[in-house]
Amino acid sequence: MGEVIKATRDKLCSPFMSELKTYQSYVQQIAEVIAAVIEFAVVIIDNNLEVIAGTGKYQSEIGFIYGKESITAQIINNGSNFVLDDEPLNHNMCKDCKQKIICKIKAAILSPIILDGNVIGTISIFAFDEVEKNELLANRDKLQNFLTKLAALTSSKIDVNEMNNLLSLMANQFSAVINSIVEGLVTIDHVGDITHINKSAEKLLSISAQQACGQHINDIFPEFSVPKVLKFGQQYVEQEIKYKSKEETCLFISTITPIKKDLEIIGLVISIRSIREMRREERKYSLDGILGTSKTMIMLKQKMQLVAGTDSTILITGESGTGKELFARAIHEESHRKNGPFIAINCGAIPETLLESELFGYEEGAFTGASRGGKPGKFELANGGTIFLDEIGDMPMHLQVKLLRVLQEVKIERIGGVKPVWIDVRIIAATNRNLEEMIEEKLFRSDLFYRLSVIPFYVPPLRERKEDLVLLLHHFLDKYNLILGKQITGFTQEVQRKMLAYPWLGNVRELENAVEYAVNIATKNVIDSTFLSSRVNDHFEDNASLSTGDDQLTLAEIEKNAIKSALKKFGNTRQAKEKAADSLGMSRSTFYRKIKDLGLDTKIPK
Repeated sequence: MGEVIKATRDKLCSPFMSELKTYQSYVQQIAEVIAAVIEFAVVIIDNNLEVIAGTGKYQSEIGFIYGKESITAQIINNGSNFVLDDEPLNHNMCKDCKQKIICKIKAAILSPIILDGNVIGTISIFAFDEVEKNELLANRDKLQNFLTKLAALTSSKIDVNEMNNLLSLMANQFSAVINSIVEGLVTIDHVGDITHINKSAEKLLSISAQQACGQHINDIFPEFSVPKVLKFGQQYVEQEIKYKSKEETCLFISTITPIKKDLEIIGLVISIRSIREMRREERKYSLDGILGTSKTMIMLKQKMQLVAGTDSTILITGESGTGKELFARAIHEESHRKNGPFIAINCGAIPETLLESELFGYEEGAFTGASRGGKPGKFELANGGTIFLDEIGDMPMHLQVKLLRVLQEVKIERIGGVKPVWIDVRIIAATNRNLEEMIEEKLFRSDLFYRLSVIPFYVPPLRERKEDLVLLLHHFLDKYNLILGKQITGFTQEVQRKMLAYPWLGNVRELENAVEYAVNIATKNVIDSTFLSSRVNDHFEDNASLSTGDDQLTLAEIEKNAIKSALKKFGNTRQAKEKAADSLGMSRSTFYRKIKDLGLDTKIPK
């Protein structure tokens, strides 16, 4: 049978067309199935080194031909599986590749596709950041075995006799992978009946697979309407869904992906995550995660990125509410100390009599009421990491002297102690006060100022970066829609003008409070002026001239420019749009809606 199929294949294929390219539509389906299940970028390349199928960034590379020095060429030559567990610049396998300097790959698993004893191509998955890399390498054996079976399934399109056995193996592999995923997965057919749920979904919904399978999706999620994706083939949908278990109502964020067969949508994969659990997770700080596309913010983050890897002392200044601690945490997370502690202390919030012991600790018996065995201070707790001294301008003069000594000698002394304690700590300080004026008034030591401000950064107020105000508005609107269970879609033009005109003296903190207030009391799906605080409305009424002027851009104009810039930066694929939405602080559903509402071309802007 194999010889007959091979002879038929040779008649059908031109001398230059590979077996994989002949079945390109089928091969693309394989790539999409893999990506939907394991959420890594997938690429399938034939023995001519041409990209035949791909997802994510590789979808736009279909038709591209790689060089003979690439990893894929080497896999095709030696016919063995390979795991790239280090960056291309560091790995011997990539030493001759001409693309390694610009390559963004962090890790990869490649498996050859073998037919009749010959390697006809490779099927590979890639990680492009540290999170994906860690997940890929942690599951390398399972994923490698998974790819091996998929490679066999791909080649078996030609060898029909092997198809049934491989499908059985594939079902087992799919089940193993799906049940290892932390997110809940529910699959439904074209009429909405549940066909499968994984172990995580069973746990989230407190229901067994046996109970769930066969029920209609609305039996589980009464408010869930089978989305337009079933009718129109939309590639990605995100929505919030409610689930009532016993006496408790849970709110989930769901990601919905279509299942296709011969271009026809035959069902959906619904991935669910508990919003409550998502909010409980420790927030990951990074400079890229700080919202801001204004020129000043981009330059600020770039400069912080440059110095994050050093141990130099940093002083962050700026008005209250601009996010100085957020920047400090991001610098810590970008540094080589990220696995060490980040200890924050507000020097203005602790009574002067207690601040010294909080910073430097004390020995047993140092004073009445001292704990048995003594107590380490914040500097000791931060050893190996970063200490953030917020409101440093409120530190009393006698402690400024002691802090200066710490900076000079890299050691501290506990209250009542007789020997120094050496520390390895990076210091980041912050204040909303003018320290140079305080020096003139003899309220702050000049020598300490110069020690602290080795690398100074100024975070500009929100009123000076209105582009960022727009992004933050949408970010907070999405946030409180989820928390409060609302479906508010945006703001009226009048509200937009008032938001842009208001000075936001409390900066980001005040803006978030204003949006939270509006979402709480809103009774419509759009926020109008009746839902704004009196401060915002009164300011606009008291300054009538703010309603006119050439510099009064609307929120729509500003956000349209921001979205165009994000699309230009990240691209137009589904994965690229997800990254663009994340960079703007918007949910993916909001981002897609804005593209449509603002009349933006879905092509990448030039």
